[in-house]
Amino acid sequence: MNELDAIQASLASFTKRLDEVSTDRFHELRKCSFFDPIPSEWLKPISEQAEIRTFAAGDCLTSEGDDMNVFYVVLYGTATVYFSRKVVGTIRSGECIGEGMFFANETISRSATVIADGQVIAAEIKHAGIDRLRGEAKAYMDKALLLALFKKLQGANRKIEELLR
Repeated sequence: MNELDAIQASLASFTKRLDEVSTDRFHELRKCSFFDPIPSEWLKPISEQAEIRTFAAGDCLTSEGDDMNVFYVVLYGTATVYFSRKVVGTIRSGECIGEGMFFANETISRSATVIADGQVIAAEIKHAGIDRLRGEAKAYMDKALLLALFKKLQGANRKIEELLR
């Protein structure tokens, strides 16, 4: 077995463990910056709603124009973001994709295509899963989503400033 095969086997084992063992999934989500504002006691029910997905290099996580019904938090790897076939950003471990859908009152479509640069392991969280959360778990999830949107807005503002210089 060469080094690449060993790495892929290790990632496959890691993914399987996250998918099957809820405490391991919880601990990996706890490491993600996206979940920083959520106290551990409230992250547990959120982690129970997450499904673990893997993507190979070149796989499409989202496609521009598709309906949004899930969002992803990247646990491992990076992905490139395209808008109208132009590179507009990179998503790294701990960051999310598609969080805006939770604040829309109507069906909205994805604004970008996101392609895995290499192997990507992501927690997939469905809108229905978030809707099942109650009380403080829901409030903390809303806070995490709002902070993620705010960080993306700050990044967009920096890019606009650079372009105007």
